[in-house]
Amino acid sequence: MREKGARRAAAIAAGLLAAAASAGCGGAGPEQSAPVTETRTTTVRPFTGEGEPAPGLRITQSVSASCLPSALSPENELARRCFTKETSVAMDPCFVPERPVVERDPDNEAAGAFGMTTVALCVSGPGSSDVTKVYVLEDLGAGARVATQADPHWGLELADGTRCVKALGVPETRNGQPLSYGCDDGGFLYGFPDSAREVWTIQHRAGGSDELTLTEVRTAWR
Repeated sequence: MREKGARRAAAIAAGLLAAAASAGCGGAGPEQSAPVTETRTTTVRPFTGEGEPAPGLRITQSVSASCLPSALSPENELARRCFTKETSVAMDPCFVPERPVVERDPDNEAAGAFGMTTVALCVSGPGSSDVTKVYVLEDLGAGARVATQADPHWGLELADGTRCVKALGVPETRNGQPLSYGCDDGGFLYGFPDSAREVWTIQHRAGGSDELTLTEVRTAWR
């Protein structure tokens, strides 16, 4: 059961982590080698105030899609979970600008018949500069969010630079903790981050290991 759950978690996390892994984001650089003195929390806002992609982002592809509230970043009012008509695979998290930016997809004539509501940018992994631009056909994700018992963070960076993306619906537990994140070291995180202190911690099972280790969290994205 554990092996089956782990394989499923890897599949869920693989798409979001591919760009980060290929860019070497999991490697420990000078910053990652430094001791963690405080966990940084980042609310992702990939648009400028004028509705343009933020400097430094690279749009790798464009699609038309319909969007719902994000499942990975449930408390971020600008976060979305988007689906194209060609596939059932979700792009999550995606983010819309604070004010709608209405554009039509120049490569999708069929979508031109629909009224575009805004655009969104979908990130490929925690801290990655690669994004997918979405021409939003229907935005069902607007509206106020309420605080929930769920973990509001979609990505975590550990003290050694390992980066992890939230994994949903994987029926695996260890020491009473559910599998919650898939990581670019081939491992997994279990349970929610413990944010009671300035430096958060979470249970980490590194790739190839069967042991859980309490690990410090350097950065959390929401």
